[in-house]
Amino acid sequence: MRLLRVAGTGGQREPGWAAAPGAFSVYRFIWAATRADQVRLCLVTLLVVPVSMVPLELQRRITNEAIGRRQLGLLALLGLAYLAAILLQGWLKYRLNVRRGRVVEAVALELRRLVHAAALAGGGGARERGALVSMVAAEAEDVAGFVAESLSVPLLQGGTVLATLAYLLWVQPLLAALATVLYLPELVVVPWRQRTINRLGRLHVRLVRALGDALVTERGRASPAARRFPLLAERALAARVAAYRVKFFLTFLGNLLDAAGPLGVLVVGGWLVVQGRASMGTLVVAITALQKVGDPLDQLMTYYRTAQNARVKYELLAAAVGASCRR
Repeated sequence: MRLLRVAGTGGQREPGWAAAPGAFSVYRFIWAATRADQVRLCLVTLLVVPVSMVPLELQRRITNEAIGRRQLGLLALLGLAYLAAILLQGWLKYRLNVRRGRVVEAVALELRRLVHAAALAGGGGARERGALVSMVAAEAEDVAGFVAESLSVPLLQGGTVLATLAYLLWVQPLLAALATVLYLPELVVVPWRQRTINRLGRLHVRLVRALGDALVTERGRASPAARRFPLLAERALAARVAAYRVKFFLTFLGNLLDAAGPLGVLVVGGWLVVQGRASMGTLVVAITALQKVGDPLDQLMTYYRTAQNARVKYELLAAAVGASCRR
């Protein structure tokens, strides 16, 4: 994981990832730092998505064919196949999560080494050291946590949503259209409100760094740093609470849609069953499939918020380390 390059004519070592922070620089850093790991994570993910669709079809066959036709042998066979699919899916997810964890810790270690190297190269007084404490303790951890999820999570959750909707479209197009309409509001509202969370996130990071500065520079209760600390702490609290309001409103919206989804499928699907346009097995599978859409979609929204938070932290971290190296 080589992230350092020699920059400038004087041979000064500067982190290449910190040279030009921008909207997509965090993804450049991810690809440069963990290219091989990301490929492995994506390969495992591509195995998880199709396996997760197998239980849906098995549910439909168990309900319509085994139970509907009273075939106990077929019921036992399909039940064993269902168990095998669940075990395979669980094992693949276990391997995926373990590999993600390794990537998180490796990147966090590398980022902390880079921050330490920048601190040694740039010197600086107590104020700069206070900001570096925040970078090493929290900001590096946040960026590293996102690195492990940057490609595999949207691939897994987005692939699951698309595969489930495609399966529903094959089984019952009307229910697939209903599931799509039910979750559209979340796809619109979350990116819109995330801008507010981003702004509050930047403010909170700067305030926490300022708190670190105040801690390492205060000299007694009457010093300016000591007097400034309570005010900074209150502002950091206000910024975090404001972000919580937006975050938990988005959670409320997601939970509301998750609760309304099964009701809509029961009503519309029940009407289709009464009309003879769908089987009971299709209705059961549609309710399960809606869960397979809702949960991954919630994970995608969480991923989006995490990605935005990581981008903010990365840009602030890269700017600070780059400035230290250029001193």
